[in-house]
Amino acid sequence: MRYVENAPRFPFFTGKGGVGKTSVACATAVELASHGRRVLLVSTDPASNLGQVFGITIGNLVTMIPSVPGLAGLEIDPEQAVEAYRERIIAPIRGLLPEMEIAGITEGLSGSCTTEIASFDEFTRLLTDDSEYADYDHVIFDTAPTGHTIRLLQLPGSWTEFLSTGGDASCLGPLAGLEKQRATYAAAVATLTDPARTRLVLVARPQPSALTEIERTFSELTAIGMTHAFVVINGVLPDRAGDEPIASAVRAREAAALSAVPATIADLPRDVLELKAGNVVGLDALRAFFGPDRAAAPAADGAAVPDLPDAPLAALVDEIERDGRCLVMCMGKGGVGKTTIAAALALALAQRGHEESAFLRTRARYEIAQIAHVRALADRVAIVPLLAEEPIGVTRLSALTGAISQPAA
Repeated sequence: MRYVENAPRFPFFTGKGGVGKTSVACATAVELASHGRRVLLVSTDPASNLGQVFGITIGNLVTMIPSVPGLAGLEIDPEQAVEAYRERIIAPIRGLLPEMEIAGITEGLSGSCTTEIASFDEFTRLLTDDSEYADYDHVIFDTAPTGHTIRLLQLPGSWTEFLSTGGDASCLGPLAGLEKQRATYAAAVATLTDPARTRLVLVARPQPSALTEIERTFSELTAIGMTHAFVVINGVLPDRAGDEPIASAVRAREAAALSAVPATIADLPRDVLELKAGNVVGLDALRAFFGPDRAAAPAADGAAVPDLPDAPLAALVDEIERDGRCLVMCMGKGGVGKTTIAAALALALAQRGHEESAFLRTRARYEIAQIAHVRALADRVAIVPLLAEEPIGVTRLSALTGAISQPAA
């Protein structure tokens, strides 16, 4: 794997939800540790599943990974990070100021700004604290889906500029600490933009949306000086999967996507990883991750096939209609299709001619731009936020459910 060769101290794995960032990051950490490197694997994703992959509990404290000498894990938990950050700010002045003043400072450190800065503070300490993390040869970051990662990586430069222009930094803590923080953020910027210390690993599936996502990520991070990047195409169907119609169609679709890689990332060093037959969980799977997957996923002997519900999505639309005006929240693991389902539901409700608007609310990510064309078909669908990107049609949304606008029989 080219992206593993001469790995710098800080590799960052990023990409669209569900492309396999965590699997690739964990396998990379195990691979480096197996060669005698000391590795700290850090998740900046609030929905981290590092512990699930390794089969242990990993929290906001550095945790050694059993059976992998030299490897440790850490999950940055926003709530715990806020508590630790608040205590670091208040502890030195507790007992020196009246309780009323302490209460006021505590309240000032309770907003969303503090939550963001607390997580960011943990992140910058990992980049700049040579005393606490000096023992590690590599600190690998398994990041949240793209939008969160871009924000996180842009923050050092944003806060450095903010402080340099005299901005209101009340959520950063007492003014006496600003000079130290300014130096810390500047050091973080220097680390992130240094190719000798930092490497971006852009992970994607062989799918147009995932490739477009990493192209956007690379473009935005290039603007802040992060230019040293590698591309990993994960989950490519191998030839030995057979030549039956479905396999052939999948390979043709993947080949078409890879032949149309966006120009911005087309010349970046690229590695290709095969689709695995089963979930990448446990050390055996991680150690075998970079080799060919010769065996199919084993089936449990005599295991019964679960009786899963098989109802059209239109039935869910019927149920939402019966409930009247309500809030519908589409949630799930990254990459499972939350945005697609939310868009299909909003479109179906609008197509049924309701007086009230059907709102599609989503995070500010590229996928929402791809479904913005629903407005042209049904002006009762309001998209918040609506990004100004080139829209595509709604054919695939309607095809997802069949005649979704028709009530279920």
